[in-house]
Amino acid sequence: MKQHLSNRLSKKLVQHLAIGEPYVLRDLADLMEMDIAATLRKGVLTRTGENAIVLLINLKKAENATPYVDSIENDVLHWEGQLVNRFVENRMKTGEYEFFIFVRDITKTPFTYYGRAIPIATKYFAPGTPCQSRFSLYEYAQSQAYQTVIPETYNVEPPYAGRTSRLQLVEQRTVQQQYRRQALQLWNNRCAVIGIEQPKILIASHIKPWRVAEPEERIDPKNSLILSPLYDKLFDLGIISFTPSDGAIKL
Repeated sequence: MKQHLSNRLSKKLVQHLAIGEPYVLRDLADLMEMDIAATLRKGVLTRTGENAIVLLINLKKAENATPYVDSIENDVLHWEGQLVNRFVENRMKTGEYEFFIFVRDITKTPFTYYGRAIPIATKYFAPGTPCQSRFSLYEYAQSQAYQTVIPETYNVEPPYAGRTSRLQLVEQRTVQQQYRRQALQLWNNRCAVIGIEQPKILIASHIKPWRVAEPEERIDPKNSLILSPLYDKLFDLGIISFTPSDGAIKL
C-alpha cells in the first residue's frame, strides 16, 4: 500500500534555507523539529510520515569514521549509502521524497546548503559494501548558472573488484542545457514576471511539475516559465500561480 506522506517539512525547508549559506546541526535540528541529540553522528535526517530527507555529507571523514567515499563533480553528487540498511536507496525508488543536501569538508564545521537534489542512478552491492548513488544538484546548478548533461548510464567502475553489482536507474532528471536554452529563447531571455534580462540568474521552471509531467513534457520548452530566483521560489512554494488566459499572478 502506498504511504501517504506529508510535505509540510519540505515546504518549511524550502522557505527557510538559502543555497550556499552555512548551517550548523542546531539549525537543522530546529528545522526538522528534532532534538539536537538525535542529529549527532547521523548522516541522514528524516521524520516519520514526512517526505523530506536531509543528507549530511562530510567530504573528509574522521579517522574513526566508516570510510565512505563521497564527492561533488560540478552539479553531480557521488554518494555512498549505508553498509547494510538501504534506507535512502529504498526511498529513492518511490519518487515520493525530497532530498536536501548539506556538505562540509571536515567535521565540527558548518554545513553548506547545496539545495534539493534528484537521484539519477544507484549501483547496488551485497550487504557490507555501500551502494553508490548519484544525485543531480539541480538547484545548485541553477544558482551557479551552469548545467551539466548527465549520461543515461552510470559507468564509474567501483573500487570493489570482483563484487557483483547491478545498475538501477532510480530516477532521471538530466538538467539539460538544451531545455534551458530553448526555454530562454521562447521567453526572449526575460523573466516572465518582471522582464529582467539577465540569463545568468534566470531559472527555467516547469509549469507542470517534473514529478508528475510526462517524459516529453519534461523537456518541452512550452512547459517552461523563465523566472527570476525570487519568483521561482514563490512559484515553487505555491505562494503564487498564474492564470492560463492572461498570465496574471494569482496569490
